[in-house]
Amino acid sequence: MNRQKNDVPKQDKEEHAHRFEAASSGKGKDSSRRWLFLVVDVLLLAAIVAAIVFMVSLLTPFSLFDSEGTEVRNVTYTVELSGVDRDSLSALKVGDAVTDKDTGAVIGVVTAVSSRAYEAYTDVPVKDEALNSYVVTKVTYPEQFNTVTVTIAVTADYRSGVGYSVEDCRIAVGRTYDLHFPAYAASAVCVEFHAE
Repeated sequence: MNRQKNDVPKQDKEEHAHRFEAASSGKGKDSSRRWLFLVVDVLLLAAIVAAIVFMVSLLTPFSLFDSEGTEVRNVTYTVELSGVDRDSLSALKVGDAVTDKDTGAVIGVVTAVSSRAYEAYTDVPVKDEALNSYVVTKVTYPEQFNTVTVTIAVTADYRSGVGYSVEDCRIAVGRTYDLHFPAYAASAVCVEFHAE
């Protein structure tokens, strides 16, 4: 009878040991599968990040792998101010420093100032009998207002694919600037550009 009692726990212990080994070996398979999924996820994420960086560098002037540096060049550009009155015209002088309102950067020194009569187009079209259609006419203000062209010289940074900039202010034809002169402030459009 004692023998039977001792045999039963011994069988239970062996059965328990077999179950533990089976559970442990199954756990190892799950663990290796998890590592496989983790490696695949990391590789997939790396491929997505590489594709995004490649697309950004292709579609924008931004590049992480910029092998070309910044070159310093002397630049002369001309801005045009429209509708400047006679009193303000005398405030624009050669030698004045010019500051960009948006960036706060000094973007050059005035080297030349010229003016012509201000011309503007009317808002209301007028019937032209010769053409048999409506046209917009041009009005000239020879005494009250002027269109002023200001030539500015500056040393700018040049980067391939980006262009010319002075501090954080990009210099380009067609760009509008809010300019501050020592005695005058106005909005102006860049109409001409030369680089040495």
